[in-house]
Amino acid sequence: MKVFWELLFIFFARIIDVSLGTIRMIFVIRGDKIPAAIIGFFEIMVYTLALGMVVGSLDNPVKLLVFCTGFSLGILVGSIIEEKLAFGYRGIQVVIDREHAGIAEELRAEGYPVTCWEATGKEGCKTVLNIFVKRNLANTLTEKIYQKDPHAFIVFMEPKKFKGGYLKKK
Repeated sequence: MKVFWELLFIFFARIIDVSLGTIRMIFVIRGDKIPAAIIGFFEIMVYTLALGMVVGSLDNPVKLLVFCTGFSLGILVGSIIEEKLAFGYRGIQVVIDREHAGIAEELRAEGYPVTCWEATGKEGCKTVLNIFVKRNLANTLTEKIYQKDPHAFIVFMEPKKFKGGYLKKK
């Protein structure tokens, strides 16, 4: 019975520490050093406890298998948590045919900050829209654009830092 509880602890400890690691990395990328350091403290504490239970009994391959499985699931759980939290902002660059350039004014009327310029593509005149929004608004925005122009070319960017300008709050 004791072995069962150890396996369960190892499994969930790995899910927790890898999920924390995913979130920590997002903070590091964004330049938020203090929250990253605090999360890192708890991440490594949980990891060390789980690792100690596995290293002490390498003759038990089940523990190693559970340790590795917890790591894999931790990646999935951490990614899902990070998507739900949607920290930060997303830069969106949209290339549309010039005939759809009215999309920029429609988006501005809805409160989206849009900067645009003319461009030339393989198939003629284009309009490029540059938009920065909170990450939780990015999918809604792209759905609106695709409804207006199903052939739009959209690129997502992860800005680390920016200053000035206008951002949609909600």
